[in-house]
Parts: sequence; structure tokens; C-alpha cells
Amino acid sequence: MSVLKRFLSPLKETGKYLLKKPFTVMYPREPAVVKERWRGIHKLDWNKCIGCGMCAKACPNKAIDYVFEWGLDPRQPKNIRLRRPAIDLGHCAFCGMCVEACPTGALTFSQEYKMFALGNDRLGLIRLPHELASNAPKRNIGVEEKIRYLLQTDLIASAIGGEYEDKIRELQKQWLSLYYNYLDKKISEEEFEKRTKEIIERILDLVHKGTLPVVR
Repeated sequence: MSVLKRFLSPLKETGKYLLKKPFTVMYPREPAVVKERWRGIHKLDWNKCIGCGMCAKACPNKAIDYVFEWGLDPRQPKNIRLRRPAIDLGHCAFCGMCVEACPTGALTFSQEYKMFALGNDRLGLIRLPHELASNAPKRNIGVEEKIRYLLQTDLIASAIGGEYEDKIRELQKQWLSLYYNYLDKKISEEEFEKRTKEIIERILDLVHKGTLPVVR
């Protein structure tokens, strides 16, 4: 009897679920079901954002930094309110502190859970504000254009890390100096574009060297 009891006891428990729907979802063949409180990829309301910097200050992983639209001088205090946050989802803990810190409700969580980077594209996990906001100014942003925006931030260097981090930070300093000279009309647009292209090519090389493939 003791042997039979040990055999039937677990069947009694599991048998309760024979006529119930399963808790699991056959992802990716079936979409995952998420609740409203789900902390998915961030959403940004471009018009509500005031560039106050509270979300970056609240982030424990330093996964948030800011970009300006072209032609806006980051050195001018009047332009601070026009900057918008970029987020490195690869370093984000989805803790929600940035959303709680936002005084205008411009930054919220979506229910989007699909987050990946193809090949060794670590930059694919860094989202510009143009990619986070549905009401952002329309831009056709390729890889080089994305790097140009991100050169205003520390996100590329910290994302790649390792032995290449210092090299990328040095290239970033060179580009910022170049950009300020362009804004101050000390160099021509042609020279700025030529030297920017050279810096971006060097950064792309370091990005590919310093990133392990995500998908094989």
C-alpha cells in the first residue's frame, strides 16, 4: 500500500491540471501575454520631455545620456531643455527609477518585450530618443548617423567597454572638439564632414572588435 500511495499521491496533484489551460506560452510561435504593469522597452513623449536630466541622475547603471538635434550647441544653457534621453537597454536593469523620477511623465514603460541585437551589433541595444518616441522629428537614421548622435554621449564607450573603452572615449573627445569648432565656424562644413567620417569609421572598427556576437 505504501508503494501504491507514493505512486498515486503525485498523480492526484498533477491530475488537477489535466482539464485546465497551461500556464506556459509556446513563444515565439505564440505571443507572450504581458500585464499593463509590465516594464518593457521605454517610451518617450518627445513633447513632454523638458531635458531636465532627472532620469539619468536616477539611473543606477548609468544607462541614460542625452543628445541634441544638429545645430543646437550643447554648451548653451538655453538649449538644455531641448535635449532628449538615449537609453542603453543592454545596461538597463528595468528598475523603473527613471520613470518614477520623470517630473512630466514623458518617460514611461511600454509592453514591448522583444529586445535583441543582430550579429555583433551592440549598438542595436542603444536606443536614440528618435527610436523611443513615436512623436519624434522624423529622421532616416542609419548606423553612421546613429553613431554621430551617440558621440554626444558616453553610451558607446560604456557599452563596448573592455580594452576599447578608453580608445572610444578619446575619439569621442576628438569629435566633440571638432563639432564645437564647426559650431564656432572655425572649420568648414566640408572639413567637419570629412574628419567626422574618419572618426566614425575608426569607432565602427572598435565596436566590431570589442563586441561578441549576440546571435551565431
